[in-house]
Amino acid sequence: MASDIGRAGAYQRQAARLTNRGFTLIELLIAVAVFAVVAVSVYTRSGDVLRQLAALEDRTLAVWLAENELAALRLARLGVDAPMPTGKNSHQVAMSGRDWIVAVQIQDTTHPWLRRADVAVAHAESPEATVSTLTGFIGRY
Repeated sequence: MASDIGRAGAYQRQAARLTNRGFTLIELLIAVAVFAVVAVSVYTRSGDVLRQLAALEDRTLAVWLAENELAALRLARLGVDAPMPTGKNSHQVAMSGRDWIVAVQIQDTTHPWLRRADVAVAHAESPEATVSTLTGFIGRY
């Protein structure tokens, strides 16, 4: 009986040695392939996120510039009784380390004391590509 116990122990040690050999080459190749697919998808997605973030920042700054211009037009009308002249003008503005072109077009409305102001904001490098537009109305009072 003692000899049976010794034999079982040797068999168990040999089985333990066979199961603790580590990963096979195929298992490692599959793991590397899965990692590569995940890494490529994360890399491309992070590039998309960065492009979206830059576009969102541009649009946000352009909206702020348009709102600032509309507020400045309204403030300039305080204490002035004459109707606002119509026409189109543009000027360059620097904000957040960038140069922008702000174009304002003032138009008549059906009411003689009310004007429509269309404000378009674009990058100074490409003034034909409008980033944001804002429409507001400016009254006589």
